[in-house]
Amino acid sequence: MADTQVVKRAAGGAFGQFLNANRKALSEKACQEGLKGVAAVSKAASQAWKELSDADKVPYEAKFKEAQAAYEAYKKSDGFVAPVKKEKKNKKGKDGKKQKKDPEAPKKPVGGAYGIFSAEKRADFTKAVEAKGEKGFGPVAKMTSETWKAVSAEEKKPYEERFAKAQEEYKVALAAFKEKKAAEEPKKEEQATPSKARAGKKAPKAPKEASPKKRGRKAAVAAADGDGTPQKSAAPAAKRGRKPAGASGKEEAAGLVLPEELLLAAEEENLRTALENLAKRPDIVEKNCDGAKMLDALKQAGGLVNKAK
Repeated sequence: MADTQVVKRAAGGAFGQFLNANRKALSEKACQEGLKGVAAVSKAASQAWKELSDADKVPYEAKFKEAQAAYEAYKKSDGFVAPVKKEKKNKKGKDGKKQKKDPEAPKKPVGGAYGIFSAEKRADFTKAVEAKGEKGFGPVAKMTSETWKAVSAEEKKPYEERFAKAQEEYKVALAAFKEKKAAEEPKKEEQATPSKARAGKKAPKAPKEASPKKRGRKAAVAAADGDGTPQKSAAPAAKRGRKPAGASGKEEAAGLVLPEELLLAAEEENLRTALENLAKRPDIVEKNCDGAKMLDALKQAGGLVNKAK
């Protein structure tokens, strides 16, 4: 039997097909603008996707359905090989516990000049959208994006300068924060050392005297043996250990590809992690839910993923 060709699971919907088909051109465009990395390409793809008409999106929607059908056929074939689950990056510290973000750490500015513009105009655009009888994140984001595109390069300069200033302020604040933490570290070690020394010098415990019941039991066992030698009790059964995390055998479903602009908006609402978790739910992926609607649902659910789902 001929070897079955491995088929990757389709993910990201029609947008994912568009991104894969145009990745090289989008990467070159981002480089021309002085931007590099996955985030820059995703942002350029998101902007280009929004500019496409519904008719232009139809071929990519058809490609996604074809890719889904091909993967389902591959799953049912004899040569199907389950994808290997990728190991998650270890976000734990030296003590094995997950590192918590320091509340005193300065907040890094994100979103560039567009982020400054979006934050400044959000209240105005929200009122304008509600006046049209629309609600939710989607209409506001669309109005913000369209307005930003119409703004001239000269009008964008103040926002670019404000973002550059915010970055410089962040660098200064971060350097001061690191210096402060470095100065506090020796004090913490000095405070921890005496307590560790005391903990290491514990007085030896006196041997416990056997209770009358235990003495009687030992005497009975010795008498039963006949030679005066007490029998050793059987070793206690080993305790069951807990299953390690991730040992359930279930594979994590590939999540929906979310536009960088949407992720930045979610981060401003402190909902980025919740949105990414929601986008990985199998039923959400199967329905290919709209990212803007998902964020809107999370806002109404107070950030609770199950309630939003």
